[in-house]
Amino acid sequence: MQFFLIHGGWQGGWCWDGVVAELQRRGHKAAAPTLPGLEPGPRDRSGIGLTTMIAYGAAELVARDLTDVVLVGHSGGGSVVQGMLELVADRVSLVAYMSARILLEGECILDFGQARRAAYERAAASSPDNAVSLSEEVWIKSLCSDMSESDARSWLPKVVPNPMGWLTEKAHYPTGAWEKTPSACIFLDGERPEAKARYQAMAARLSQPRTTHCQGGHEAMLSQPVAVAEAILRVAGVQADRLP
Repeated sequence: MQFFLIHGGWQGGWCWDGVVAELQRRGHKAAAPTLPGLEPGPRDRSGIGLTTMIAYGAAELVARDLTDVVLVGHSGGGSVVQGMLELVADRVSLVAYMSARILLEGECILDFGQARRAAYERAAASSPDNAVSLSEEVWIKSLCSDMSESDARSWLPKVVPNPMGWLTEKAHYPTGAWEKTPSACIFLDGERPEAKARYQAMAARLSQPRTTHCQGGHEAMLSQPVAVAEAILRVAGVQADRLP
């Protein structure tokens, strides 16, 4: 099978490295691009929003000539894979959302992050390129809550500022391809209660998705890459007794 993995904010394709390795070990093909504005090192992140992310993800999938793909979106990457289906639905057999934002027309990611919205807006306004840096506290205590502090800190050097436009640009999915494509949801059991409730509510926007649970917190692809790979394979229809 072929898997195309889309990361969430403040990260790059590197966050899927362990999952990609495990999928490949089991005989599958997998790729995880880094979305524009999330590359390592200094970058101009102004002007980068959801539309930019969608166009890049779709172009990468086409450039690799992938077909019959299982498309996976994590966190804010959910909104990206939704939009990619507007462009490449004919190449996708299943879209899987893992603790992912699933947006309706006209919504943006920050519509579901009001507690942090003002802080993000201030950070973006004071940055040179309309980007938001992630605090150590949020990374360690919230996103990596299932890891030791030392393990969580070990990933921090790879975390980069996030384009504010990705968080504020309103979703526009004119054909509603995401509603017509077979879907699945992966629920992470180590998420904080309020996050669990949010992702359960967003999953309800899908029509009869396949569902499975996976151990690990929000960054389970870092803390539990084998478990995440197995969860992806389950929703893709690969039975556990067929896994080597």
